[in-house]
This record gives sequence, C-alpha cells and structure tokens, in this order.
Amino acid sequence: MDQPTRWQVIFAKRFRRQLPLDVDHCSPIALRAIVLDVHTPASILDRISQAYCDDEELLRDLVLCPNLDETTLAFIALTASEEIKQYIARVRVVDVVMAEASGEGKGDGEGKKLNIQQIIQRMSPAQKIKLALSGAKDARGLLIRESSKIIALSVLANPRITIGEVEFFAKSQNLSEDVIRKIGSNAEWTRKNTVVSSLVNNPKTPVGISLPFVNRLPDRELTLLERSRGIPEAVRTAARNLVVKRKLGKG
Repeated sequence: MDQPTRWQVIFAKRFRRQLPLDVDHCSPIALRAIVLDVHTPASILDRISQAYCDDEELLRDLVLCPNLDETTLAFIALTASEEIKQYIARVRVVDVVMAEASGEGKGDGEGKKLNIQQIIQRMSPAQKIKLALSGAKDARGLLIRESSKIIALSVLANPRITIGEVEFFAKSQNLSEDVIRKIGSNAEWTRKNTVVSSLVNNPKTPVGISLPFVNRLPDRELTLLERSRGIPEAVRTAARNLVVKRKLGKG
C-alpha cells in the first residue's frame, strides 16, 4: 500500500469512529446502501425501522436484510400496513404471530412461536412507544398497562383507538392514575355517558376528575354509587346529596 492510500484508510477509520451514524438525516441513497449492506449491525437496522416506519419501499429492503433482529421484524409487522404484512409473510418465515387469530404459538414440535405479549416484552422502550402510537387493538390493550407513563399514555394518542376501548380503560382498576386522568380530561371522550359512568364508578379515578361528572348520572346509578364502599367518600356524598335534591325537585 503506497503512502497516500495508507493515510486515506487511517483518516477514513478515524472519521467513522468520531462521527456516529445519524439515520434520521441520511439521504435516500445512503440509507438504502446501509440497509442493503450485509454488515450493518442489527441495532442500526432497528433505529431505521423506527425512524422510517412509514416508508414502505425502504421497509421492503429492510425486511430482506439478513441481520434484521426478529424483534425488529415483529415490530415492523405490528406497525406496518397490511400490504407490508403480506409481503413479510411471503418473503420471511417469521416465528411470531401477526394477530390473535394466528393461534398464540400452538406448534406441533416446530419452532415455538411468540405471542404478542412475548414480542412486546422483548421490545425496547422506543419500540413500545412507536407501537403504542400506531399498533393494533391487541397491542394497545397490553401497552396501556405498561408501568412507563409515556408508553401507557401513547396508547391514548393512537388515532385508531375506539370509544369502546376508552370505556373499557376508564372502568379498569389496573391502569395507572395518569391514564385515568387523561381519559377524564378529554372533552370528546367524556361526551359519552358510558365513559363518564365508567370513570365515576372506578375507585382509581381521582376525586377531582369524577366529582364534576356525578350530576350527569341517572338516579339509578346515583343510588348504587352512594352505597358503593370502594368509591371515595366525597363522591358518595355528592351522589347522596344529588339524590335528595332530585327527590325534592331541586336537582
């Protein structure tokens, strides 16, 4: 190796060490070259899958990469469009389930498949947040129970969430107070009487959230509420007073 070539190699190695790869700001050509390079580490491919989860052309190349981690592949399958899911099913043998209908990993001596809960357990916090924001119903139902506040609240920001799920979350006593508070602070969701009823009857709901909703409950629910031992005393008292007022024609 001549002198100029040797120094070029030294400078190139030094340059790569000092400047970490910024996948968020790569040009499309450079990004595709990284994905197609069989030596690209799985950690870099995972970062690309999160940063470019809406780029279906890039995802197709990413899915074919031999270094792609199974958890990253599962993340793509759970967040991508139906077309990409079908593409994955055609080109990769994936030992994960894509939906509840896949059988929850009941194999006959073959490689045991992972169910959605096992997939999520293997995900990084960043993957969980992305999945919470864009994933399907089964993923949302699991991620809403995460101890991490940001992950659980990301589920409520998912545009695919339904009012039925919100109602179910509002009555659940296993979710964090932050989730219940967020639901109770959403004007659109609390227009639904079913959501309001679920919040007021949930012992986990902060008193400051449930009290303003008491006067929206029908008499039958108020009577049950004032007798409920699991509800905060302030809420029960408000229900009792409202029952009396309505009987006197003042409520």
